[in-house]
Amino acid sequence: MIDIFAKQPPAIIERTEAPRNHRRAFLGQTAATMLTVLGAASPLASASGPKSTATLRTSRGSGAKKESTALKNENQADRLPPGSYPALLTAFRKDLSIDWHGVDQLIDFCIQGGSAGIFAGGLSAEIDFMSDREKAQLVEHIVRYTNGRVPVVACVITRGSIETQAELIRQASTPRPDAVAISVGQLAAPAEDERTWIRHCDELLRKTPEQIPLAFYECPWPYHRLLADGTIAWVAGTGRFCFLKDTCCNIERIRSRLELLRGSRLKLYNANTKTLLDSLAAGAAGFCGIGANYAPELYAWLCREYAHEPSVASELHHYLQSCVSLTEGPAYPVLAKEYLRRHGLKIGRFSRRRSTELSRGIVRRLEQMRVAEDLWKARLQR
Repeated sequence: MIDIFAKQPPAIIERTEAPRNHRRAFLGQTAATMLTVLGAASPLASASGPKSTATLRTSRGSGAKKESTALKNENQADRLPPGSYPALLTAFRKDLSIDWHGVDQLIDFCIQGGSAGIFAGGLSAEIDFMSDREKAQLVEHIVRYTNGRVPVVACVITRGSIETQAELIRQASTPRPDAVAISVGQLAAPAEDERTWIRHCDELLRKTPEQIPLAFYECPWPYHRLLADGTIAWVAGTGRFCFLKDTCCNIERIRSRLELLRGSRLKLYNANTKTLLDSLAAGAAGFCGIGANYAPELYAWLCREYAHEPSVASELHHYLQSCVSLTEGPAYPVLAKEYLRRHGLKIGRFSRRRSTELSRGIVRRLEQMRVAEDLWKARLQR
């Protein structure tokens, strides 16, 4: 199969949103409308009008076996609790090979910090500097080491063909992660429209066993593509996806998406600290982003207690926002690894993405952040 990214320039793709007065018509109208772009030959197409979510899930086959598969998918999705899912880093040795013991320390640190789950193999893990084989080894190791202590969403992000993507999903499912995530941008080239994207996604679903719970990540690599409202409705209507890592960074758009997802098994996890508190109040399932690598306890508390202690949550959120210019700046992920070394983790700050050099000014700010985090943890534990 031809590589869908051949000779295509990088870009940020944002499609036109559905009209606001249609956003509440989630699976009944919007998803059904989007399904028609696939044509009558598609297993997801309907010649007789809108279908329910349950019907869509069983339309690829018949009988109790398919219904049982759909039920398995739902049960597995229920194992993904709300809360904070750190976008796990990768520890490297000086020769830039993976430091597996260091990866184990990163996992333990996130779990001990109260994280609801682990998001493995995303861009924070520097997978854009790994082969497909190395990515598969990384997520398998993380799933096996985590050993069911918390759920793991395992990413399989690639520039390969649909067939390659399906094979990587099957491989990643072998150690039994709680969901397998793919990048929104890997299903169509930058210049291709939503119809093409949906057609490719439908092809991928037909090549992927239904018992594998799936997730989407609006990853900036291989390029940053955001899901259009109608496409989100279609994705939710397939019944195959349970986790969306949202990177739109726009609270109004997040609210719109949450309205579309209401009642479906697809849950939204916000990657953006700035909009996090408002998104939780609007119904987002949690956080999945960079900040939780530095301070998993603070993000876990915010996701868990924001509604019970709104005044403290607002103060904490203000503090976390104030850290973003440092934590998500050009020195990431080297800076995060140095910060965790100050937490006592025995890892190097080696990175395949950038130099390990840090200025004195950045290190000084890092230490100030470390002191502030300790004060916040002491306050929240009272």
